[in-house]
Amino acid sequence: MLGSNGVRELSAPRRTHVAVLFADLTGFAELVESVDPEMVYEVVRPIMDEFVGLVNAHEGDIQQVLGDGFMAVFGLRGHSGDEALRAVRAGLALVGAAAGQPPGRLPVHIGIECGEVLVSRSWEPAGFAVWGRAVTIASRLCDLAGPGTIHIGPHTFDLVGRDVAHAPPIRVRLKGTVGRTLVRRVIGHPERTLALAG
Repeated sequence: MLGSNGVRELSAPRRTHVAVLFADLTGFAELVESVDPEMVYEVVRPIMDEFVGLVNAHEGDIQQVLGDGFMAVFGLRGHSGDEALRAVRAGLALVGAAAGQPPGRLPVHIGIECGEVLVSRSWEPAGFAVWGRAVTIASRLCDLAGPGTIHIGPHTFDLVGRDVAHAPPIRVRLKGTVGRTLVRRVIGHPERTLALAG
């Protein structure tokens, strides 16, 4: 059974449809090379705290945090059909939060993909693990994205294409995947999405 956060009471692995979001801070490695660890903490910790709050506000669950980035999953609290849109909205909120902060804050780049995954309990402190192609695609899309950019995969686009403004698609060969993947860059909310988000 899934608990209030969707995963804590997971008793057995189960398949479910989710949206997976990977977010990484741009310039983190350069920051680590240029300042003391205490300064890295002072810069990054407030950003990550804010990002986690934004993900939670869009009903996402943080699966793992890896210093300069994290993986979030939307749809673990029950399949409502809007997990892809919530993930994209969360991504836009993360980009906006990073861009609107004082100088010295690091921009973020994001990859999002949807699909059926296997959710299981984890041996890690996160408490749960997510397995599936959507995880790999989202991670690779995050790697592909530039500062302040969100890339979405084809399954995500199928679900949110009418609700988000996007650049023309490109076909990209993503590391570790078969064939080329159709990728689109999100460029913001059209008026209809802003009204829905209000």
